[in-house]
Amino acid sequence: MTRIFINGRFFTQRQTGVQRMALETVRAIDGLLATEAGRGLEVTLLAPSGATVPSFEHIAVRKAGLFGGGYGWEQLDLPRLALGGVLLNLCNLGPVLKHRQVVVVHDATPRVMPQAFSRAFRLTYRVLVPVLGVVAARLVTISEFSRREITEWYGIPGKRMAICAEGGEHVLRQPADLGVLQKNGLDGRRFFLAVGVGSRNKNTELVAAAFERAGLGRDVHLVMTGARERRVHREADDRSFASEVIHYVGHVSDGELRALYEHALALVYPSRYEGFGLPPLEAMTCGCPVVISDQAALLEIAGNSEAVLVTGMDDVDGLAGILTRLAQDDALRRRLSERGRAHAARFTWKNTAAILLDLCREAA
Repeated sequence: MTRIFINGRFFTQRQTGVQRMALETVRAIDGLLATEAGRGLEVTLLAPSGATVPSFEHIAVRKAGLFGGGYGWEQLDLPRLALGGVLLNLCNLGPVLKHRQVVVVHDATPRVMPQAFSRAFRLTYRVLVPVLGVVAARLVTISEFSRREITEWYGIPGKRMAICAEGGEHVLRQPADLGVLQKNGLDGRRFFLAVGVGSRNKNTELVAAAFERAGLGRDVHLVMTGARERRVHREADDRSFASEVIHYVGHVSDGELRALYEHALALVYPSRYEGFGLPPLEAMTCGCPVVISDQAALLEIAGNSEAVLVTGMDDVDGLAGILTRLAQDDALRRRLSERGRAHAARFTWKNTAAILLDLCREAA
């Protein structure tokens, strides 16, 4: 019997893309444990005492520790709790005192865009990630682009890192909550959607500028979601975009997000830096047309599927032109919707989970 422990510290954190990946991977692992892929595995999720953790059908949950729910718990409590098994860390970090562990490092954003993060957060990643690159049995990342970036910025050899892509089907788990349209005055309105206002790398300033440059009138609106994590990101005025036709709606639930994807003219996602880019995949899963930037990871995930439109990261006029085309061309939106659904179906959390379980077996 191979014992696998999962680092559940992410259950103490607000959900962003990294925590979403962790949650959906754990859910997929839980499902695989009832199949041939889970034969001979015993999986326990370890979490800080104060964490709110859902129940799983096949994964045991143990909440324990003396050091709260932060770095102290991860570095001091977790190695002790995970004795006798392989530890799977899904959110960039793990304990430096554990060798038999698999660590998923999503990207090198804290090094590439230090201005977007607090000093303490940057320092933690600068110190711990290279150490984990030496002590961990195996590292994993989520795209070929991220593998190159992690090698460049953290000095970890690319041959030490496996790749597992993410999935997007989780967005269909919750029914669409149309209340988000009603309470924000969007019922019956045509609108574009931008996500990630709280993160500077999402480049939502370009979306707002291009939307205003397009001059689409009062009949087309822009909806912007997101909330800044104060412990991680530097301070900023998240509501600076709000206007008569630009709606800042803050953090939204899964059901609300699905409703926005399903009713938007398009998701506009000209991110400056991504390790993978989960929102475009979610949007495509919902049949929402997608506009991405020419950032390397986003282009990698889109492949040559012709399922997206591409803009430059600083091209206000180019993006304004794309928004105008999408607002006026129903056939273009239908074509992108159909191609996007087909492309997104290639990415599943079951595949992610299967790759990680195989790596844990190797590390055992």
